Amino acid sequence: MEPLIINVNGESSITRLADQGSLRLTVECEGSDLETVSKDVISRSNKLSELFKKLSPKSNDGTATADAAVTKFASTFLRTRNYTIHDKDNKPLRKVYQASMSLTIVFRDITKLSEVVGQLVTYSNVEISAIDWSLSEATQKDLRARMRKEAIHDAIAKANDYAEEVGREVYPVEIIDGGQNAVAQYAPPGRSLFGGGGGAVAMRSSVKGGGGLFGSSAATSNRPELSETLDLSPPDIQVTSSVSVRFQSVPDK
Repeated sequence: MEPLIINVNGESSITRLADQGSLRLTVECEGSDLETVSKDVISRSNKLSELFKKLSPKSNDGTATADAAVTKFASTFLRTRNYTIHDKDNKPLRKVYQASMSLTIVFRDITKLSEVVGQLVTYSNVEISAIDWSLSEATQKDLRARMRKEAIHDAIAKANDYAEEVGREVYPVEIIDGGQNAVAQYAPPGRSLFGGGGGAVAMRSSVKGGGGLFGSSAATSNRPELSETLDLSPPDIQVTSSVSVRFQSVPDK
């Protein structure tokens, strides 16, 4: 009897609440003098960098300590550009200069992330681009082995179902790892979102003073009456794993 060949895919899917958020923001100023706007951007960026460094204490090997609210922090170089404003007759009036720097900060303390975002939204020269939600490396590591085992068990169960129906017995002869993929499950419709990460943001009703994380100097003259603390609701992250397995029938005795 010819050997029976069965090719099947095994799958595993696990959902976990996002336990880290990557805050992406831009500091930008514009005005009539390049040096002035550049200094303003650098000054603000430096103050933010000092805060994030304090939130990310390092161990001897250079990695964030176990109690650090921020695990990673990075900033870009200063970018500048200019454009000319024209009147209705297309005559040049004045030149406007812009300067900007972008920062990315990875938080594993969602409460601290909420506090920081709640104050940043009051800054006229700081734009929050997005909060990208994900699972921490530690959480992913805990899931990988379990998901690989679940995926191969799924493939074996499928192959045995097919083989049983045709009166044969099979064993695996080839395994191809299909990798893993993580996708954020977005918040319900109608809730406010920051960027594409899918985390809902709800403002608390209380209005606080100008202190907090940034100190009293953080307040600006055009500061809106917003709470300094936001309730960030991280989305669920669905992690899937797949494997392709080739089975062959046991030879007849």
